[in-house]
Order: sequence, then structure tokens, then C-alpha cells
Amino acid sequence: MKLIVTEKPSVAKDIAKVLGIGKSRDGYMENNDYIITWCVGHLIQLAYPEEYDLKYKSWNINDLPIFPKQFKYMINPSTAKQYETVKTLMLSERVDEIICATDAGREGQLIFGYVYVNSGCDKPVKRLWISSMTDEAIEDGFKKLKDNKEYFSLYQSARARSEADWLVGINATRLFTVKYNRMLTIGRVQTPTLSLIVQRQKEIDGFVSQPFYEVAADCDMFIATWFNKDGTRIDEQEKAEEIAFRCRDKEAAVTKLKTKRATVERPLLYDLTELQRDGNRRYGYSAEQTLDAAQNLYEKYKLATYPRTDSRYLTKDMKSSLPGLLKNIRDGWKGADYCVDKVIGQKLNVDKRVIDDSKVTDHHAIIVTPNICNASGINLPERERNILRLILARFIAVFDKKQEYDQTDLEIQIESDKFKARGKKVVIPGWKEVEDIMLGKIKDDSEEKEISINIDVGHKFMPKEISVVTKKTSPPKPYTEATLLTAMETAGKQIENEKLKEEMKSIGLGTPATRAGIIEKLISVGYIKRNKKNLVPTQNGIQLIEIVHEKLKKPDLTGEWESQLGKISKKEVASRDFIVDIKKYVAEIVREGKITSAANVNFQQEGRKGGVEAVGVCPRCGREILEGKKKFFCAGYKNYPSCNFSLWKEDKTLTENGVTLTRKNASELLKDRHTEVIAKINEDEKKITIKLTDNGYRTSYEIE
Repeated sequence: MKLIVTEKPSVAKDIAKVLGIGKSRDGYMENNDYIITWCVGHLIQLAYPEEYDLKYKSWNINDLPIFPKQFKYMINPSTAKQYETVKTLMLSERVDEIICATDAGREGQLIFGYVYVNSGCDKPVKRLWISSMTDEAIEDGFKKLKDNKEYFSLYQSARARSEADWLVGINATRLFTVKYNRMLTIGRVQTPTLSLIVQRQKEIDGFVSQPFYEVAADCDMFIATWFNKDGTRIDEQEKAEEIAFRCRDKEAAVTKLKTKRATVERPLLYDLTELQRDGNRRYGYSAEQTLDAAQNLYEKYKLATYPRTDSRYLTKDMKSSLPGLLKNIRDGWKGADYCVDKVIGQKLNVDKRVIDDSKVTDHHAIIVTPNICNASGINLPERERNILRLILARFIAVFDKKQEYDQTDLEIQIESDKFKARGKKVVIPGWKEVEDIMLGKIKDDSEEKEISINIDVGHKFMPKEISVVTKKTSPPKPYTEATLLTAMETAGKQIENEKLKEEMKSIGLGTPATRAGIIEKLISVGYIKRNKKNLVPTQNGIQLIEIVHEKLKKPDLTGEWESQLGKISKKEVASRDFIVDIKKYVAEIVREGKITSAANVNFQQEGRKGGVEAVGVCPRCGREILEGKKKFFCAGYKNYPSCNFSLWKEDKTLTENGVTLTRKNASELLKDRHTEVIAKINEDEKKITIKLTDNGYRTSYEIE
């Protein structure tokens, strides 16, 4: 009997349908040959610090850094029942082989690996590795199962990523939370990403706009701009007016007219990051919304291939299937027939921009599946339909020709002053026509105007008007999700060249699969917010970047780590060496954090229901302390790991001394571990000091 383990129940049902596994049980399904069960995300996770030593229940800066000799694991309490089901099946005598069918990527390998290792299972494992969830792809995948040992280095990379995030997150979060008496969330990728947004905002805030001027000659068929060796910009208005004055009512002569043929290369196929960028540009979708839609197209509707890919190429063995896919698009997507017939009617442009085995690792680019022929009969939600439209348009466009246009550069002279104009005329629309038909043309004000005139060098004429145009320098633009994804992909480096951008992928911030989650996390913890399409930092986000260690906010350093993780998966770097580097980094952060004084910053407390704000930070778990009728209590009392820390307002020790704990006293106790109050017994008043003691089990007061 073979046990199949998937990442989620929906995938298990799809595989079960293909393999004829129909008997439903509690947490699994079976037939005579297979048992199929599922994880629900991560069933196993890295243990919390208190699992290593109870003293870590209290957040104490002197206990840092926390470096486990060997990482421990814990069962995710919210899915404990399903873990026991999977574990029992793995260890069952009925099972002699296991098939790992989690998502075919780094995180999917980790989800399965943690469960397999922690269950104590040692049975042989095969790996189902597919990029499409169509019935045909599943069936073919089971005919070509691989030995899971081939993916051990991918598991090591994923585990190293998980452990690195634990080491940085646990230590840095505790360090800054205790130091500033405010729950501050720090992350290996999250904090450098926040730093990019804060830095951009500072550039915008510090920008002082400067006016400048240009002189424009309206020549009826085109607008020419005055220039000299320094360009077209004129800093003084008087000088611009002087140029315009001397050129008015003067004859112009064409001194240069040159037309050359230029091309616009076809775009590459989509990886997830590029799809998210276009989802944001075209439709205003967040990175997470685009990912969710693409995941549904892959998993639920089976119209697109695996979305969490970083490749923009296909493999040689896929070449023969491409004409068939194009015909399926024509049959299944209304309005695509002209575009498909156009590219099929000419020789398909299948070159290195489309097929390159050397640039495909775990998965190829995102394309449609053969099921696209049935798309007309599927009632897709609007978001899924729009994202599928992007994938379709891109898939057709890459097989078309380059766009070709004639670029015209023209110069005229009026007296001793020179003016220039540039325009272009599209000759062969090529792939751009496909994009415009499938998606609609985007208005681009920066696009060069078309110049189509029958004049030659030496032609003389009177300009219609000479005018001074007032302009001003513009600040950098705030990040949108599209531009932030680009910055994350290139570790903050401004790269427009597509080839260089591809080469930078290995040292980006995070991965295509994690970037959307990082942006959403920054929003959820209140460090950034959405302002229409823009992402802007909050005051708390700005202040956090001001106080954290320089290394914690360096995108290029974090990008180097991502590169190392990629090398671990390729067996080029040992995971233990990577973790050693992470520990050195954390140790330096903690050491400097301990010796430097806390900056005078005032983090804004997050508002609660009814406008109630947190009193301070829990000394045990770092969550916020809230005020109740009888006590101040930890916000984590309902969450795992639960925390029962509290400060009673009328504890026996306090009432005996005529004291009731106020909100101000509680805040001081949490921050400084002591507070001064005026005690009143039998009309006598005296100043006393209350000290807080907490051993992790109970909280008590001492009176001095």
C-alpha cells in the first residue's frame, strides 16, 4: 500500500479522482492500492524559546542571543488532529512506500520533510513533481515519480531558511521589544523591505522642487525643443524668455533629418513576480490578490500552471506542445482567434527568449494548460479572469515578431539657436498588437509622438509659435506594489535592463512565493499602509528603521543570504555554514543593542476596540498588555502559546498598604519593573515603591 501526502485537502481530492481513490475516512481517503492524506499548511513548526528553557517565557534582554544547540519542533496546535492522522498513516504497517505530493517547491518540501522527520518514519519516499493540476499532468506525474532523495538539498535549503528566520526574528524582536517597551516585529526580509519604503519616503519628504524652463517651437506637424550642449533645461526664466524673444517671427531651417529602424523585443513569459507587477499596473491588485488568483487558476480551475515560480522560460521537451496550446486558446477564449491565427500563420518565434533549459530549475514559466480549451464554459470570478487574460496575452505575444518602428530625429535652426524633435512611426506592430487587442492599450504620456512629414534637410518654414514652457523637478515616486516587487527582486538596486534584472534574481529580497506575504505582514503590523496604489510608511515604521541596527535594514545583505539559500539547494553551499553566518550576524546585532542607549522615540500604540490602547509589553511573551476591570492582562491569553501574565489592580500586598494599581503605575512597572505611589492608611500618606517580580509562573509585588 502506498501513502500519498498532499499539502491541502483540495489537491488530495483532485489526485484521488485521477487515481480512483473513493473511500472517505476521517482525515484521509483510500482504495486497494493507495491511501491519500493531507497536511493543512505547516503541521510541524520550530518550537518557541520556552520549549528549550522555561526562563525564556519571560522576555529578558540578558538572555539574548538565544541559540539552540539543536532546533526543536512542535506540533501546530490548530492542526494537531490532522498531524496525528498523517503520522499514524506514515507509521502504519499497511504502508510500505510514501509519495510526497506537496507543492513542488521549497516550502512544499519543508512541509512534508518536517512531518516525515518528526513522525520518526524511515520508509522509502517517492516525489510527485508536477507543474499543472490537470488530470493528464497528474496521471503523467505518477508514471514518472522520482526518488525524494533527489530533493534533499531543497529540503535543507528550506530548513535553513526557516531556522535563519527564527534566529533573526526571535532575537531581534525580543531585543527591540524589551529595549523600547513596545512590541516591535523584526524580520530577516521584512525589515530590509520596510527600509526600502522608509528610505524612499525620506527622499520624497526631503525633496525640494526646483522650477526650470524649456523653449518650444510649434512647427505645426511637430513640436521642437531648444537645446545646447547641456541639454534642453534652462534654469533662469529670463534666459528662456530671451531665447524665445529672439526666435519669434524668424525663419527656421531643417538642418538634420535622420530616420532609422528600431525594434522593441518581445517580453519574456511570466514568473510570479512579473505577473504580480502587471496585476498591480493593469488592475491595481495587490501582490497577494494576484497570487491568490493565480493559485486558484492552477489548483481550482486547472487553467494555468504552477504560479510560485521564479523562471520565465520553458524547456525543450515542451516545444512540441506549444502549437496545440495556441489552438486550445483560440477554441476556448473569445476574442483570441485573430491573435492566435496571426502567430500560427507565421513561423512561431520559439527562440532562447522562450525556451532555455539552463534557466528553468524547479518550475518553468507560468503558462496556460490544455484545459484552456474549456475556459468559455467556466464562470470565472473577475480577478481570476483578469489574471488569466494577462497569462494568455503574454503566452501568445512571445511567439510573435518584434515590434518595428521608424525613429525620426530632426533638428531645426532659427538664427543661431537649435531645436530638436523626436518621434516614431510603427511599421510592424508585432507582439504589441497582441497585447493591445487582448488587454487594451494603456495610455502612455511619455511615449514619443509620431512624426510623419514630407520634408528634407534645407527645408525652410515659419514656426507657428515660440513659447516658454515652465516645468519643475519631480520628487521620486512612492513605491507601488509593482515597483516594490521590482526593488525586492533586485535587492533595492535600480535596474531597468531586463537581462541584468534576470541575473539579479538570485540575490533578491525573499522569493516570488514569499514577497506578497512580506508586504501584507508589514501592513498588518502597522509599519506601512496603502494610500490608493502607493505603499507608504507609518510613523511607527519610520521610527523602527531609525532605531534598528544598520545591518538589519540592508537589502543587499539579505539578498546575499537568499543567494546562499539558492546555492544550498544546488549543493554548492553547506546549510551549516549559512547558519553559522546567521548566528554571527545575530550576535553582533544583540551585542550592539545591549551597549547602545535606547533612542528617545515614541512609538504610537495601536488603537483597540473602543479606542483602548495597550498599557505596555508583556515581559513573558512580548505581546501587548491590555486593561480590564480588575487587572491588566496579556493579549496572548487566548492565543498559542497562551500567556496568563497579569497585574491585579487590588492584590493583597497592595491593599494592605492602601494602594490600588493605576494604569500609569502598571505602565511603569512593565517598563522599569518599579513604580512610586502615594499610599494612604488611616489618613496617613507616605511614598512607597512597588517592585514587580515574575518567575514565569506567578507575578507578585514587593513593597519598599
